[in-house]
Amino acid sequence: MGDAIRHRSAVVIVLSGPGGAGKGTIARALVKRDEGLVLSRSWTTRPRRVDDDADAYSFVDSAAFEARRSDGGFVEWNEFLGFMYGTPTPDPDEGRDLLLEIDVAGGRQVRDRLPGALFLFVDAPDDVELRSRLLGRGDDAERADARVAEAARERLEADDLGYRRVLNDDLEATVDLVAGLIRDHRASNG
Repeated sequence: MGDAIRHRSAVVIVLSGPGGAGKGTIARALVKRDEGLVLSRSWTTRPRRVDDDADAYSFVDSAAFEARRSDGGFVEWNEFLGFMYGTPTPDPDEGRDLLLEIDVAGGRQVRDRLPGALFLFVDAPDDVELRSRLLGRGDDAERADARVAEAARERLEADDLGYRRVLNDDLEATVDLVAGLIRDHRASNG
């Protein structure tokens, strides 16, 4: 498989969805099972949450984020609920495809630059489940409600951008489904 990857252009996969839908868990599972896939590590100015893996983000202050943004160091960036998020311009990683776990606004920026990327929108089964997941990961009720309200807007924007929607109601089945979509996208771009 490694040789096949080296003889084609790298594929970019954009994984978006509301907070609490399971994007991070799915992304980690995909990278763990697929040696041809690397996860971009985004920068953020938000504080670390209790459920964040040590390598989930590069947690930086606003000054460091602004300096990198001014230097053109992000392929996309966005402000979301008062915090900045950005995907660093990737270092060349020959032979591996790039998985971006970013919000829909970031996905719009990537679509403008890389229209051939695969755009997937991961969603919870419903807003009640989404709110429950947000509370379970440490968001307070007010923040969870704000994220659920934002999720409705994100769904509309994702639909407008042509994202393929993926319902995360069973984690293993969802990971298998996304892995299959990535495999199909690679085959059609080979």
